[in-house]
Amino acid sequence: MRFKLLLAAAFAVRLAAAAILPETIGSWKRGDPGPAGTPDQKVWKEYGLQDAETSNYADGAQKFSITAWRFADATGAMAAFQDLRPADAKPAPLMGLAAQNDAGQIVAAGNYLFVFKGYSIKPEELSHVVATVPKYEHSPLPTLPKYLPAGFVPNSERYIVGPASLARFAPGISPATVGFHFNAEGALASYGTRSKETALVIFEYPTMEMARDRYAAFQKAAGTVAKRSGPLVAVVLNPASPDDAERLLSGVRYQATVTVPEAPLPNHHDNAGTLLLNVFLLCLILAGFCILSGIVVGGLRILVRRSGASGDGNDMISLHLSGRP
Repeated sequence: MRFKLLLAAAFAVRLAAAAILPETIGSWKRGDPGPAGTPDQKVWKEYGLQDAETSNYADGAQKFSITAWRFADATGAMAAFQDLRPADAKPAPLMGLAAQNDAGQIVAAGNYLFVFKGYSIKPEELSHVVATVPKYEHSPLPTLPKYLPAGFVPNSERYIVGPASLARFAPGISPATVGFHFNAEGALASYGTRSKETALVIFEYPTMEMARDRYAAFQKAAGTVAKRSGPLVAVVLNPASPDDAERLLSGVRYQATVTVPEAPLPNHHDNAGTLLLNVFLLCLILAGFCILSGIVVGGLRILVRRSGASGDGNDMISLHLSGRP
């Protein structure tokens, strides 16, 4: 019996140490945390999934649940957010990437993905959750999705970082054609209507030479129409017509961002008028110091002379000579 109690205590300590979500959120109190399921183990592992947890919270008779997944960086959380976001979700007024529908809310903040069910989380409550979760990292999101032309089907965006996510979202493209060993990443979106969708994938490569090499491989792939723009290779999968493909590809334009060091904003020290004024003030200070020094020295000489000595070392020395030997 004693052994069982010790084992139960050790298990409770282990659960407390491994907990991701906070014990309290305002007046809400957490129950025992448990493991969280993963929608697609292969794809989410490729996204950098590190840990997951689900917990129930209660405030009197009210209850709701939070499921949290931690990823290696914000890119993985964003990709999982796009994968898990419902098709009917609408933007939610919360931090990070946030969406909601009647079933609940989904939020990607930093390297975490949260799902709230049974309660609409408030911004200040979400801030508390983000501030207390362990190993939280806020890294910049990838800029690749911004190159997707406008007009895609809402909530159809997906992010591709490797063979598993490629097979899930764009099975018509082989990993060898993409060349993930070049550190390529892809952003996908669907255009048209739900009954007649056309998928566009934009792959980004570290250099233009790599993109040029992969563009030649995409041109040989069946069922695709490709275009290269800088380090980007845009691919339309199985278009309904060549015109549809060309219309989509024409909207993909790479814009290089050149960072030029900016000169510091001028301040009052850089003003020529201020410089001349400072020189003039310095001359006045020096002139005043010279005048004051002359007055002091002159006054001291007068005082010395009145005391019986000239003090300038020019006093006449008188010698009194007598005729005595």
